Amino acid sequence: MALVPTLVALGVGVALGLAWGGSLANIGEWRPPLWEALLAGVVLTLLLDVVPWSGWFVSFLAIVATGLLLGFAVLNLRTGGMVLVAAGLALNLFVTIINWGMPVTAWALETSGVATNAEEPGLVLSGGRKVGGFLSFLGDSIPLPWGQIVSLGDVAVLVGIALVLASVMRRYEVGGASSFSSRGGRGGRGGGLGFDGPRDYRDALDALSRGPAPRRGPGLHPSRLDTRSSRRPRGR
Repeated sequence: MALVPTLVALGVGVALGLAWGGSLANIGEWRPPLWEALLAGVVLTLLLDVVPWSGWFVSFLAIVATGLLLGFAVLNLRTGGMVLVAAGLALNLFVTIINWGMPVTAWALETSGVATNAEEPGLVLSGGRKVGGFLSFLGDSIPLPWGQIVSLGDVAVLVGIALVLASVMRRYEVGGASSFSSRGGRGGRGGGLGFDGPRDYRDALDALSRGPAPRRGPGLHPSRLDTRSSRRPRGR
């Protein structure tokens, strides 16, 4: 994915998060499930974009990287905006698998200035990409003014990234509300986003199965009252 659009999406996400009452501190506290797959997918994607590799094995690595990111997105679908990320990654993965490489349209290459019409027949692209292919319009087909090309899936992912970042800053989850964890002091439904609190219904039920919390103080339970003080002398 193009670096400049990704940075723009991150900036938009931060701006939206702050405008909607979120906090940058919440990003550092985010511990989503399967974060290791996110890290591995991002590192592998950056590596493929930086190193000028090509060939079938590079296409395989691109498929692995997209699969890791898609697995993370699916597991964290309750995070606001993550459904767009998952949809975009799934579209990219589909068109990459059926072509064993991300197809790039000739029109996008010419429009972006990456290659001319005469250079296209012998052109070898890096990063697991190839010129043309089946359903190439689903691949890299949208030229950008600064000489980069993105796909329809990339557009969905970029919009999703902005919404996900804003949601994390607000601790917002789909089907819930903008809330903070018990440690934050407001609400307790932030656990679905990888913050403190129950992560799902099973965790919440496990807490219930442990029974009531130990009683502190006598309270008002009848067994704790001094029954002798309530006895009345019998009349004679």
